[in-house]
Amino acid sequence: GEAGPRGGVLGMVTFRVSALTALLGSAMMGSVFVGSLHLWKLIGYRDTNRDEAGTIQRRFVSVLFACVFSAAVIAGLAQQQADSDSLLELLGLRCAEPGRAIISSLALTAVLFLGPIVQHLVDVSEDAAYLVSLPGPKWVTLRNHVLAPVAEEFVFRACLVRLWVGAGFPPGAIIVFSPFCFALAHVHHFLELIRRQDRKTALLQVIFQVFYTSLFGMYSTLLLMRTGSTAAVILAHSFCNHQGFPDLSFLENEHHPLWRHRA
Repeated sequence: GEAGPRGGVLGMVTFRVSALTALLGSAMMGSVFVGSLHLWKLIGYRDTNRDEAGTIQRRFVSVLFACVFSAAVIAGLAQQQADSDSLLELLGLRCAEPGRAIISSLALTAVLFLGPIVQHLVDVSEDAAYLVSLPGPKWVTLRNHVLAPVAEEFVFRACLVRLWVGAGFPPGAIIVFSPFCFALAHVHHFLELIRRQDRKTALLQVIFQVFYTSLFGMYSTLLLMRTGSTAAVILAHSFCNHQGFPDLSFLENEHHPLWRHRA
C-alpha cells in the first residue's frame, strides 16, 4: 500500500535484525569507515600528515562514502510496515522535539565542561584569551568542528546503534559496549604517530585515545537513546571537540594568567 504521510517517499519501515547481523554490520561499518581513509594510498597519495588540507579533503570524501554505505545498510535491512517509523526517524534525522533535544544535550554537555568554561571566562576577563576563537588552520578547524562530528556520529551512533537496538540488545549493553566500535576505529592513528615518535609513546597515546573515545561514545550513545536526535549528538560532539581537554598548566606555571586564582 501507499506510505503514510509521515513516511513520505521513504515510506514507513520497521527494523529488526539478529544479534549476528548487528555485530557483522557493526564490523562492516567500522571497517569501511577506517579502510576508506587509507584507500588513497593505493593511488599514490602518502597522506603522512593528517592536518594537511589535501589529506583532510580526501578523507572528507572517504567518510562521506562511509556515511552513504552505513545508511544503505540500514535502508537495506529495514522492512516496509505501515504505522511504524520512517527511515529518517530510524536514523535520528527526524524526531518529535528537535529543538528541545539539541538544547538539553548541549546544556548537559556544557555542565560537564563547567570548570573549563569558567576558566576560559576568567582568561577573557584577564585579557589572556578571546571570548570566541577557532584555533588552527581553516581545514583543521572544519574537520574538528564539522566533518568529524557529522561523519562519526552518523556512522557510529545513528547507524551502528540502530543495528544494536534492532537486534534487541539491552539499552545498558548498547550504551556500554557499542562505543568500543567507535573507539577501536581510532587505533589506526598509531600508524601516523609512529612516524613522529617512538613506538611506546605512540602506543600509550593510542590507548589513552581509545579510553576517552570509549567514554565519550557512551555519553553520546546515551544522549541519542534519550533524545532520538542525531543532530543533538553531532552538536554535542562538536562542542566537546572545541573545548578539548582542560588546561591545568596554571597549577604549576607561575607565569600563567590564572596562577593567582588557584586554590
